[in-house]
Amino acid sequence: MDVARAIETRQSVVKVKQDPVPREMIERILESAVHAPNHRITEPWRFHVFTGRGRGKFARARAETARLLAEAEGEEESLARGRISRERKKAFRAPVVIAVISLAGRDEVETKENYAACCAAVQNMLLTAHALGLGAIWRTGPVAYHENMRRFFGLRDGDSIVGYLYVGYPDMGERARRRRPASEFTVWHEG
Repeated sequence: MDVARAIETRQSVVKVKQDPVPREMIERILESAVHAPNHRITEPWRFHVFTGRGRGKFARARAETARLLAEAEGEEESLARGRISRERKKAFRAPVVIAVISLAGRDEVETKENYAACCAAVQNMLLTAHALGLGAIWRTGPVAYHENMRRFFGLRDGDSIVGYLYVGYPDMGERARRRRPASEFTVWHEG
């Protein structure tokens, strides 16, 4: 697939089939990530891939985080149970979940640049998945940023969870894209 076409046709795929994705395809997606632009070649990305029963570890961490959030917010027990259940199920909404982590830099500027590089890596991953005929979506939310998830992934100060990519074979049709032209967001400074 032509890269411009991939960029213009890629979309977040919310619903995917539970069919297993071959490891070779996942490895191609990961390999595309490490070719993202990266100032000073710090290679700040780290990936955690959850497939099959391995998603259970991720599900338990999400559920525990939801429990902690509900407790901190003083949520009623019946509501908390529903919240915990929903968070646990999110780990199983795709056959592959890839957590993308950005490592802290040596200073604040490098940390920001590392995070930006990891965002570019995620875009490479999404485009590669699309080119391979897979569907993917980049998700975060309050649970992703909670201290319990940071502990689960063994993050240090300054490290960040960039997002979770849910990957599988699409189980939905294409939707019309809503994008305004670049000209609406552009100011030209010419000589």
